[in-house]
Amino acid sequence: MSKTAEADDRGRIVIPREIREKHGDRYRVVELEDRVELIPLKDDPIQGLRDAVGDAFDETSIEEIKRESRDVARDNAVDNVTE
Repeated sequence: MSKTAEADDRGRIVIPREIREKHGDRYRVVELEDRVELIPLKDDPIQGLRDAVGDAFDETSIEEIKRESRDVARDNAVDNVTE
């Protein structure tokens, strides 16, 4: 499905009803080099992650996923500062 939408004077864009009914009311706005994409967000973001990566995290608790994510982000930040 392809639709055209225009921003109003406040920068708001209305997502067509058919698309909202199919994908929901919450989206992540992702700016890429040559376009902007809307990624539908699940009501349960952890379930969305599990759906996206299959069974890769089946044996991992949410707390472990969060801790590992924070550790990687911290390590990347430290590496970027010390370079």
